[in-house]
Amino acid sequence: MKNKAVIDILPLACVGLLLVVMMIMTAPMVMSHNNTPVNVPQTNTAERKVEEDIIITLTKEGALYLNDQPINRSELEEKLEDLVDRDQYCLVVVRADKDVFHKEVLDLLAIAKQAGATRIACATKKKKG
Repeated sequence: MKNKAVIDILPLACVGLLLVVMMIMTAPMVMSHNNTPVNVPQTNTAERKVEEDIIITLTKEGALYLNDQPINRSELEEKLEDLVDRDQYCLVVVRADKDVFHKEVLDLLAIAKQAGATRIACATKKKKG
């Protein structure tokens, strides 16, 4: 019998799991721009301190807001680029109503990424009980 090389993937899996847990723990929970009423999904997550975040809000009716100011989807990327250029480490939070199609949320996440955002998160609220 020939000796076969064995690759142990357990350490790699542990590192991957650790990275996932770290991302979950650092995901934002509290928004600084929350004047636009949106019913975000509920989840079990940790609280965090409020920072000066860039907030993109999508209502159930399809209205789009950037930091609680109404905006057209065509203008969003340009305005977002301007805001991200000021602070490239700022957090871009997408607040979408829980009844909005996931594709629309993914489109907003893609726009944020194309605008140069390096820190992007989706808003949720903590489940009660």
